[in-house]
Amino acid sequence: MDNMLSISQQQFVKLPKIFKGHKVYKGLSDSSILLYSYGLDTLQISKQNDWYDKERKDYYILYSIEKIMEDMGCSNKKAIKLRKELEKYGLWEMVSQGANKPTIIFIKELIPSQEPKNKLKYNVKPRQEPKPVENTVTVNGKEVDYSEIF
Repeated sequence: MDNMLSISQQQFVKLPKIFKGHKVYKGLSDSSILLYSYGLDTLQISKQNDWYDKERKDYYILYSIEKIMEDMGCSNKKAIKLRKELEKYGLWEMVSQGANKPTIIFIKELIPSQEPKNKLKYNVKPRQEPKPVENTVTVNGKEVDYSEIF
């Protein structure tokens, strides 16, 4: 019991709620969403270290394939696929610095939801009246009124 961390001692990664149900991100894999969240977490460290691109006027992260493999528990091929998926959805912009230098990644802003805040959509059908239960059943070709039995 002494080795357990209380909730206040644990570290958490924020997962933007906009991914849930937003049509722009509908095809984005759960793994890419998690990696984007890790990138946001890493961006906070970049800001503390003042990793700022003056030309782009934006902070950047250095997130190697090896580090992605470690954080996501995945293969090299999967890590590359996740980075490409985030770039495809416009969530990461990767800038190569050349041979033997890490790729710079700019974390992009999420597209704001077009839905009003706190409005949840549910596909609920209106309640229908129950169908009347028939009191007869067919047994051996004969109709029997079972309401008299019970």
